[in-house]
Amino acid sequence: MAFIPNLRRRKPVIAAGETASTQQATFGYIDTLFDYGAFLAASPALGTLPASGQTIAIIGAGMGGLVSAYELLRAGASNVVLYEASGRIGGRAYSISFTSQAPAFLAEMGAMRFPPSEYSLFHYLNQFGIEANSNFPDPGEVLTNLGYQGQTYTWPAKGNPPDMFATVHAGWTAFISDGFTPSSGPALLAPVAITELLRTGQYGAARSAWQAYIDMFGNQSFYSALQTLFSGANPPGGKQWRNPDDYELFGALGVGSGGLGPMYPVAFLEIVRLMVDELETDQLFIPAGIESLAQAFSQQVFGGLSIAQRVVNTPVSRIARTGEGVMLTLADGSNEFADRVIVTASTRAMQIDMALTAPASALSPQQCSAVNDVHLTSSSKVFVMTQRKFWLDENLPANIQTDTLVRGVYCLDYAPDNPDAPGVVLLSYAWEDDAIKQLALGDNQQRVQRLVADLAQTNATFAQYVVPIDNDYQTYVKTIDWDLQPGYYGAFKLNFAGGDAQSQQLFFQFQDSKQPATDPFIYLAGDSCSFTGGWVEGALQTGINAVCAVIRSLGGSVVPNNPLDNMSPPYDYTATSTSEAIGLR
Repeated sequence: MAFIPNLRRRKPVIAAGETASTQQATFGYIDTLFDYGAFLAASPALGTLPASGQTIAIIGAGMGGLVSAYELLRAGASNVVLYEASGRIGGRAYSISFTSQAPAFLAEMGAMRFPPSEYSLFHYLNQFGIEANSNFPDPGEVLTNLGYQGQTYTWPAKGNPPDMFATVHAGWTAFISDGFTPSSGPALLAPVAITELLRTGQYGAARSAWQAYIDMFGNQSFYSALQTLFSGANPPGGKQWRNPDDYELFGALGVGSGGLGPMYPVAFLEIVRLMVDELETDQLFIPAGIESLAQAFSQQVFGGLSIAQRVVNTPVSRIARTGEGVMLTLADGSNEFADRVIVTASTRAMQIDMALTAPASALSPQQCSAVNDVHLTSSSKVFVMTQRKFWLDENLPANIQTDTLVRGVYCLDYAPDNPDAPGVVLLSYAWEDDAIKQLALGDNQQRVQRLVADLAQTNATFAQYVVPIDNDYQTYVKTIDWDLQPGYYGAFKLNFAGGDAQSQQLFFQFQDSKQPATDPFIYLAGDSCSFTGGWVEGALQTGINAVCAVIRSLGGSVVPNNPLDNMSPPYDYTATSTSEAIGLR
């Protein structure tokens, strides 16, 4: 869901007829050191299943479930069934049209910005001819207002952020570009330098560099790590941050790109890996909506049935391993047998709705603990479709970031060739505590009017135009609170400090299929089980992993250079934190 906007743009804007994936070589992410982009490019199918007619059940018809079904059917599976509790396909790839009369005007309720380093994602986008461009109105890319402590600051389009950010901007940029040298202990390699090691295939050196980050920061929150970086003797950028002023500024508005304060309690490594894997770089916009990829998957036909026709809109209330396979208990009390099962639902749904971690689970005790304990973020969005693109007519900002209730505002143009077309305003994009506050704001009209009043503190002229077409708050306002969505219970996985070992347990669970003695017949997938919660890539990677596990478990043949045989957990999360040893915490 790309909770951090573009912080860097380095590559040229994508030209007509060119795809994001053709502009650069792919590389493996830092936590897995496996290049999914290269693997998919070289693999017409992920393997071959024997023609035995065995039943493969997939729990969840989000991106993880859809890619699993697609690749299993391409490998020769004949009996694939997807169980979906929500009644819709796509999961958090969720693009809503405001009206059927104007289907091109969308509210992206989940994922909405997509970096080209999501190599699996762009493999499938390109395969189905779904286009992406760089037209998302990120802070600083367009005229931006910044509201902070009752004052409004202007950030010119493609210009430098206001002077108020000089210290935090220089410090954060220096950390990303130059790394960090603590007063005691080894220097940490710059995130961009680790990326270059990945890009050039120097995985051994990249592994060593990332292990040094784990050893020093594995048990630190984002906030405590910032204190370590910028309050010590050798702060990146050469200037210590003022405490608390600069930390409050960075928390409220980041480096002008949006407040990171709601993320202060999460693990520092969660933020750094975004930089290393370039998930915060060159993020792109999909005008047709990310759900178009879900629909493309669902329309693929195998054996006379589309994937959509294989979806059963019934919740699964229990998943239990048997001697020969897996028994599913459905919400109506009926039972269905499957030879193998891929579970792509959120980890909270695995625990709450499916009792997957109950006694006698097919998962290990460590895997059960990870499912139960991994942190899912809160998130909310409020969209308003307006009569016109007023920000263009009135020379108003197309992006506003604030330290108040509204937080992030984005003006979206779904008809750039028509100046008289309606506009779409993402009135509020909020995370964690800021999202939880919005649960009390009432119905659509009450919420929008309260947020507009809040927005007026930063730009009163802008705020007066944020009114739905015909004052119709039911049709032209779309809201979502992911904490309240049945079967989701949160937006996506984002570890607290010390949680990377949990991600390792979940991500590599599929490899238990390699030995008959440890094969659970149940394989975990979805972005909750990845190292990249909040990006579609995590759902796709884990779905690909699970498909390889099913093929091998059912006696099929997996293609060479696959993640089942060519990837293993590369890091040790048990080392004593260097930051503790040198007294930095």
